[in-house]
Amino acid sequence: MYQTNEPINFSSNTASSNKKIPRKIFPAIAIGIAAGFLLALGLFAWLMHSFFFGPAPTVYEDAKDYGKCWEKQIHSGLLLFPDKINSAAADTEFYYYWRDTFNFPTAQIHLSCTYEVEDYAQEVTRLQSVRKQIGTHMGQVYFDNCQDFSYPTYVAVSGNNIWEYALILEESRTIHYIFTEYCSSEDVHFDKSYLPRNFDDHSRLAFGKEFSIYEYPVYENGKITAVEGDYSREATVPQEEGHYVDAGRYSLQVATEIDAIGKETIQGCTLFYLNGATEKTWEYSDLNGKIYLDISLNKDRSQAIITWEEDGETGQSVFDMEQQTFIFV
Repeated sequence: MYQTNEPINFSSNTASSNKKIPRKIFPAIAIGIAAGFLLALGLFAWLMHSFFFGPAPTVYEDAKDYGKCWEKQIHSGLLLFPDKINSAAADTEFYYYWRDTFNFPTAQIHLSCTYEVEDYAQEVTRLQSVRKQIGTHMGQVYFDNCQDFSYPTYVAVSGNNIWEYALILEESRTIHYIFTEYCSSEDVHFDKSYLPRNFDDHSRLAFGKEFSIYEYPVYENGKITAVEGDYSREATVPQEEGHYVDAGRYSLQVATEIDAIGKETIQGCTLFYLNGATEKTWEYSDLNGKIYLDISLNKDRSQAIITWEEDGETGQSVFDMEQQTFIFV
């Protein structure tokens, strides 16, 4: 075997594994990390902005787009606003803004029209008679004679954050129709003199004290527990109601609609079953169209007894919870 006393040189074999990283690469890595962080931060900010302020707003400024006022959901039926702009109206101005912001939309609508003498008188008469009937609850506009406003005004909504009203400028026969939802005075597109004096006071009214012809309070034990509403353009709508009995795992609800004289018409029955994580529902139409009078449970809580009226005669129907069916209609 060949041997040598010369030292073995390993430097050529290990040079590739011991190369030093060039110093110039560290700033590049730092810049890359910072850029990635800023990109993530920008994306997070954009997501938060989109979550709370929604996508880009919908804006119309041409009177030909007036009919689009009712396309987006707002907490109003805009009953003070005319169905369409009077073709004989002069100096017409229109502005519409709607943005899908967190929980409630941000919106403002302004229509201004100057009328001929006869048209002006007819429009003021219409404004005076605007009302919304939801079941037995009647909401009617009120007249503000320069108390909260700088001009005589008919008001349909006067809330902490939502307003709908029509300003009457009698000398020029001009009417300003205005709706705002979650706007500040700095955001409005129209003349700020058209705003109520307490417009920016968003906590002036206690719960249940806000005025809206489209809403009605729900009472429980003499206290307001909720506020319900109908924001359609229909002047008269039934009020939806539900009556139920609880029998443990089962409960039965009778859904009704209340008309203007308080008559409740049955719209359907729903059986609910809840046992631990198991939840089921069944729908029944056996009593639809009958006038609801009462619901109760029998002594062992196994059956629901529904009392109703039809063609002036009173009757009862029995629903068995375990059998999940009406046994007597």
